Amino acid sequence: MRYPILHPSAPAFNPVRLWAIASFLLAACIGLMPACGSGFYFEQKKEIAGGQWAYADTLDFRFAITDTLETYRLYLDFEYADTFATQNLYVKLYTLFPNGKRLSKQKAFDLFDAQGQSLGKCSGNRCRLHAVLQESAYFNQPGEYCITLEQFTRDNPLPGVFSAGLSIEPTGKRR
Repeated sequence: MRYPILHPSAPAFNPVRLWAIASFLLAACIGLMPACGSGFYFEQKKEIAGGQWAYADTLDFRFAITDTLETYRLYLDFEYADTFATQNLYVKLYTLFPNGKRLSKQKAFDLFDAQGQSLGKCSGNRCRLHAVLQESAYFNQPGEYCITLEQFTRDNPLPGVFSAGLSIEPTGKRR
């Protein structure tokens, strides 16, 4: 003989049991929240007004480093139009160290492959590219750093770039 899940004389709604289940689920969600974080040491995005990146519109990303033995992966994140005019985006990068020394570097980022397909993930008419800037970086000096991005193409302003960002992710390895 099979018995029904609820006894006919049992109440259909048990507030104590419902409260216990809700409390358990809430505690489980709160406990898992740190595991759902981005995992980045630093992450910041800067909007580019009107999607027109002018030479004068430099983007500064400031962050502090305390552990000089940790190694990091550095990423640049670009949001751009799916109709961006060229395959590449050229930028000048400036790094200002805590001791005042400043280094510069020029770098090109492929936004599209040779067939014109975006290398980023696209939705609507915008694409997002999460590009590796440096695979195993370390910072010799503790203190505040500033990485500055400057667009370095032939067009001023450069149409079709809506934002740029910097993400710094710990590798979990020490040097």
